[in-house]
Amino acid sequence: MATTTTPHNPVDEALQETELGSFIAKNKTSVIGFVALIILGVFAWGGYSMYKGSKNDELSSVVFEFKNKNLENLTKKTMTGADYTAAYLEMAKSMSGFVGLTPLALASSDVLTSQGDLENSLKVLATVKDQSQSYIKYFVYSRMAVNHEDLNQIDNAIADLEVIVKANIKVMESKTYLDLGRLYLKKGDKEKAKTNFQYVIDNMSQAEFVKLAKLYIAQMES
Repeated sequence: MATTTTPHNPVDEALQETELGSFIAKNKTSVIGFVALIILGVFAWGGYSMYKGSKNDELSSVVFEFKNKNLENLTKKTMTGADYTAAYLEMAKSMSGFVGLTPLALASSDVLTSQGDLENSLKVLATVKDQSQSYIKYFVYSRMAVNHEDLNQIDNAIADLEVIVKANIKVMESKTYLDLGRLYLKKGDKEKAKTNFQYVIDNMSQAEFVKLAKLYIAQMES
């Protein structure tokens, strides 16, 4: 999400020094991008191809037909977010535990989020949050954290990222801990904020995130 900056904020000035840093400055709590979606698509649809049972074939067909019928309408805003979500949730009732629903859930969530419909985005994500695969957990809970933060539900955003940490998911691990530090700082818990920033400094190798963690700690101590 866009973050308000001040003219001489050293954290944001440091972010602008490199291409990666500039991206982070503009998307501090953004969901994982195009490359991650490719990974997820390969993972989810590759996993789907292994399903041979008639029930899974049936569920896949339902998801495919729903997507073709409704997702474009949501994207073009010829269908409201509320109507889309209601139809999606009705369809998803029979999909409990079905991994093939996940790509549609993420795509739907991203469209709803881009339209500012965060509550319905969260409702859609909730239908796939119990998947056991670590990559899916990351893609779901990182999006939930973004939506919760944008709704100023900081405790919920922290809880989302803690799920990722507890599951020992290594995807974008530096960003997960950096975002946890930010959220704890926003909540006013400087001790936990510093713990997460220090974890980045002590354990992560990405220079950009280490630099940011050091700057956040410096700001806290100034």
